[in-house]
Amino acid sequence: MSRLYAVIMAGGSGTRFWPASRQDRPKQLLAIGGELPLLRSTADRIAPLIPPARQLVITAARMVDAVRALLPELPAAQVIGEPEGRDTAACVGLAGRLLAKLDADAIGIAMPADHVIADAALYLDCLRAAQAALEASPGSILVFGIEPDRAATGYGWLRRGESAGRHGGLELFQLAGFVEKPGREKAKELLASGRHYWNAGLFAFRPAALAAAYDRHLPEMTPALDALAAAWRTPRFEAALAERYPRLTKISIDYGVMEKVGGEGGALLLPLPVRWDDVGAWDALARLLPADAEGNGAQGGAAVLDCRGLIVSATGGVVAAKGVEDLIVVHTPDATLVCRRDDAEGVKRIVEALKQRGLGRYE
Repeated sequence: MSRLYAVIMAGGSGTRFWPASRQDRPKQLLAIGGELPLLRSTADRIAPLIPPARQLVITAARMVDAVRALLPELPAAQVIGEPEGRDTAACVGLAGRLLAKLDADAIGIAMPADHVIADAALYLDCLRAAQAALEASPGSILVFGIEPDRAATGYGWLRRGESAGRHGGLELFQLAGFVEKPGREKAKELLASGRHYWNAGLFAFRPAALAAAYDRHLPEMTPALDALAAAWRTPRFEAALAERYPRLTKISIDYGVMEKVGGEGGALLLPLPVRWDDVGAWDALARLLPADAEGNGAQGGAAVLDCRGLIVSATGGVVAAKGVEDLIVVHTPDATLVCRRDDAEGVKRIVEALKQRGLGRYE
């Protein structure tokens, strides 16, 4: 059986987690809702099935040293620094070419570094099922869907098609289509249908099938990706990366590849029956932290009295709150955030405001 390899996507700045997250300390390096940094947790979660020698991490160039320090067991050449973020099609496309050099018969699993998955053993069973599915259908690309528990409007959704058989006790389906991030009423319809799943950005593929899909749907990327793969693990790689990577098409793999592959009938869908969270903004702590009788969740040094619905994170000093409701309060050694709980997504605008007001040192 082909061996599994992991592509851990650890780019992005995580501005919705300001002030804990900064340019040089994005959210994947933070312990959000747990004891370990999200990236460390991701690597540890898969290690029983995919050991460090078979893990690749794609991150920002400025973060390479920090990632290597956090994951010292990974071969240094397997931490790749993007000189400029070009979205997930560039990231996964490059990783697929590199996996082909490591092991032409590999099966790759591309996964974000900043997700929380509680059911580790069940998650590994799902990865094994994907491995078996691609053994049986090597020309397909497989997308994992999260079984939804609410009518979320912040995710794209996946539509389930006909059954594609069972592997490891789990049923697979043909991928019938993608649904853009829906409005509230549409999301309720999708949830009620029982045939739709959240798109978590998790993919499984054989390098040859992935390369063929890029050649069909993003052919302008092929020469640069091939050149970068040829230079990998040689003294020429960093210079080639700096020259070619910023010119790759900036597009997500969903738009650039997967929607088209799905339309051709070349994609599979494997539902993931696990407890999952993408930890998108501070309000995610309400799902990750135990709450008191009044719905307050806190981590770090916090004293909360006569409050309702607070989310508190104190990584420096102490937060004391009394008699307030539905707020997010985050305290770090040099900055404090206070915002309404229902405006967690708006925190990213604070980083823009800091630049405009000459406070960019706090980004």
